[in-house]
Amino acid sequence: MVANRVRRARAGRRVAAARVRGQRHRGGILFVAVALVMGTGYVAIRIGTETVPPTVLAAVRFDASAAILLAYAFASGRWRPRTTADAVAILVLGELVLAGTVGLLFVGQQYTTPAVAAVVMGLGPVVTVPIAYLLVPGERLSRTDLVGVVLGFVGVAIVASPSPTAVAAGETVGIALVLCAAISSSLGAVLLGRLETTLPLTSLTGWGALVGGVTLHLVGVGTGGSIGTAEWTPAAIAATVYLATVVGIGGYAAFLVLLAAVGPTRTSLTSFASPLVAIVAGWLVLGEGVTAVTLAGFLVVVGGFVALNWSTLGRALAAADSRAARGLRRRRPFVSSRRTVRRTTDER
Repeated sequence: MVANRVRRARAGRRVAAARVRGQRHRGGILFVAVALVMGTGYVAIRIGTETVPPTVLAAVRFDASAAILLAYAFASGRWRPRTTADAVAILVLGELVLAGTVGLLFVGQQYTTPAVAAVVMGLGPVVTVPIAYLLVPGERLSRTDLVGVVLGFVGVAIVASPSPTAVAAGETVGIALVLCAAISSSLGAVLLGRLETTLPLTSLTGWGALVGGVTLHLVGVGTGGSIGTAEWTPAAIAATVYLATVVGIGGYAAFLVLLAAVGPTRTSLTSFASPLVAIVAGWLVLGEGVTAVTLAGFLVVVGGFVALNWSTLGRALAAADSRAARGLRRRRPFVSSRRTVRRTTDER
């Protein structure tokens, strides 16, 4: 009897441990997938905008994503916006998170490298904090938060390194546009967080992509860039398909699953892993190097993120240590239980 209970307890603990390991492995795989997809996306943007106007490339990307997502939403029967909050959420998502963010990013990347653009976009989690403080009642901004925000912007300033040469080449303007893209994304995320919609995420994203695509088409026509002016080379077509499906749908879905699996703080670390991927991918595919100044600015931005999330990261590390300690304590009874079983068996 005692031996059977010990075996059952041991088997239950093994199953629980395997389940925890599986969740960790799944989270790790998703993290790597999101970082790879988002990091290589910057390289795809650079390739596509070589022959296609940036607003046209972004608009066509959203056209394709909207067609796929809305078709799926229609088939599921939950595609129609029903409330005012639904309509407002679609507008916020389409204009700020999609058209504003992606449009400004695509235009800005014409003047800078994928690595620099990825580093500046990594400022997003840092920018979100002061925006939430201004717009969300009850949000507080501590001294540590202020230090983190300042460090983030100092890091971007280091990456930009304004100089007459950089200004003349348009690089400073490109970095400023990418910074505006990060701000637009953070502002949209904060506003969306305050809306309660009835739409499933697939439907909301599909409608947002449709609105964002129409907006960028109009902007393109107004600035002299239309589909007729684009040169659709095989490389540009491949970049568009990659951005619409792998990045726009696959990467976004993996990001949401990762968010549900590990929480917002760990998920936001992908913002700092993707620049490393962009650096390597830019070097391999485009032959672009990275300067020490860019790396220094990237480290300062990461420092700002750590300052902003110091207490959260500390709690996560403490929880991990606690789980490890509990695991060690759980192993000891197995030894004593085996000895007990052996003594009981010998006595019998």
